[in-house]
Amino acid sequence: MVLNVDQRRIQHVPPALGLLLWCALAAALVQLLLWRVAPNPRNFSPIFWYLLNAYDSHGNLLLLAIAVMAFLLRRQPVVAGLVRFAAQHPWRIAAGALPLFCLGAATVYRGYPLSMDEYVALFQAETFAAGRLSGQFPPELMRELVPRFPPGYFFFSSLHTGQIAGSYWPGFALLMTPFAWLGIPWAVNPVISALTLPAVHRLTLALSGSREAAGWSVLLVLASPVFVVSALSFYAMPAHLLCNLLYVLLLLRPTPGRALLAGVAGSLALTLHNPLPHMLFGAAIFGWLLWRRTPLAVLAALVAGYIPLFALLGPGWLNYLAGVPVGAVAAKTADPAATQAAAAGPLSARVSSLASSGLTLPTPKILEARIAGLSKVWTWGPAALMVLAAYGYAALREHPGAKALLAALFVTFAGYFLVPFDQGHGWGYRYLHSAWFVLPVFAAVAMVRLPDAEMRQMAGWAVLLSLLLANGLRLTQVDAFIGRQLAQVPPLARAADPARREIVFVDPAAGFYTRDMVHNDPLLRGTRMVMVYDGREAAAALMARRFPAYTRREAGKWGELWTE
Repeated sequence: MVLNVDQRRIQHVPPALGLLLWCALAAALVQLLLWRVAPNPRNFSPIFWYLLNAYDSHGNLLLLAIAVMAFLLRRQPVVAGLVRFAAQHPWRIAAGALPLFCLGAATVYRGYPLSMDEYVALFQAETFAAGRLSGQFPPELMRELVPRFPPGYFFFSSLHTGQIAGSYWPGFALLMTPFAWLGIPWAVNPVISALTLPAVHRLTLALSGSREAAGWSVLLVLASPVFVVSALSFYAMPAHLLCNLLYVLLLLRPTPGRALLAGVAGSLALTLHNPLPHMLFGAAIFGWLLWRRTPLAVLAALVAGYIPLFALLGPGWLNYLAGVPVGAVAAKTADPAATQAAAAGPLSARVSSLASSGLTLPTPKILEARIAGLSKVWTWGPAALMVLAAYGYAALREHPGAKALLAALFVTFAGYFLVPFDQGHGWGYRYLHSAWFVLPVFAAVAMVRLPDAEMRQMAGWAVLLSLLLANGLRLTQVDAFIGRQLAQVPPLARAADPARREIVFVDPAAGFYTRDMVHNDPLLRGTRMVMVYDGREAAAALMARRFPAYTRREAGKWGELWTE
């Protein structure tokens, strides 16, 4: 009898309390994971481990606090007018978000490509904006001007000619090119992210038929710090997300014309910087189309849409890079075998080397890294996002498009178990970002399909509080992190003086990821050059030989500053 009473009590847990308990359980599991990885038992890369430990606990605890506050406010009406406005005017929301994203990119992110992944895209965009395919450095200064990484890892460069080009596929750099030409390269992701808002509205409306749910999807995306911070960055991930979103939106009701456009969007996604994000996402959607016995004309149009742009920016770009001789501009600790493979002349040799080193069977380290990445989906989203997404999928599970989206999300997540890297730098879980939009779309459906009024009110407050508090915390963290990173090399924390030429030497062995701070214009325009520091004597000899009119102005463990 006692057992029967307990079961009845469990069955009658108020829905809002049930949502709170799910949030508490998720927060507890994430916190246990963060405690486990605190001593770095799997030897994660320093930046991946640091961001997990320095910031994600704070984000996790804040989301739990938001869930509690939302539960306490569950009987207070949510600001319904904001939801109605987002539902009726997604383009106005996008127009309002764009200047805020631009402001954040210029101030919080400082218009600065923090990681090498970001710098490579900016470098190549500035190269394209100058009307060239590769940059040009003085050959005798290549060892100092190019960041010290294994050849071909981030750049292909020649010690003999001074040619230098980014090793990533160039789609995202091309998107950034007009912004680089205007002198505002940091604006590319704000524009892409603003355009994502009406696109996610349209997808949610197509799936659910509810304009209210479409409005909630816009607010859920804006309440997600991973989306907002990525909108300020130089990463290609916002473009991956938008391209995949448009891809599936076009293929929900496929016709030959829509499939052709989807192929064009897919070809851009393939060539943004790395083909894997769209390969995984697109494979799931293509498999769904086959399972639904889509007409051959539609499939043929889809494939035809891929071919022109992919041929130009994929094999075409790799063929161009094959003509850039790879010199030994590398770190002294580079693996000789990897260096030799990267320097192999024929294109086929380089592609074969890349494929063989890029995929492997999962190791315990990678298994734990993927679980840690999954925790970032929770801590970098709005409160209750994954719980609400589960509710939303349950409400939509009979819709074939919902199954396709879930499959694409799952294949994207599972596919990276074969990638032997833990992600390294990045805000949130970068490896899932190309399919991340599936979660707020499903969660938005839950916002109008939840079975209980108090539960819906609680979920609404969770979204609105996350919009302010979760974003506020993460923006503060990112601002502090970039500020500390630049402060390691004081001259780089200041804007270059347009009236005085200077050379900043950066010691790649001093500080945290300082080798990522060797940034130069592809044609060395402007008044500042940044060089790799090989010690006081080597710097003095170089300056006496090449720049005798310069004088040492500052020195520290970070390196030296010389001015004309």
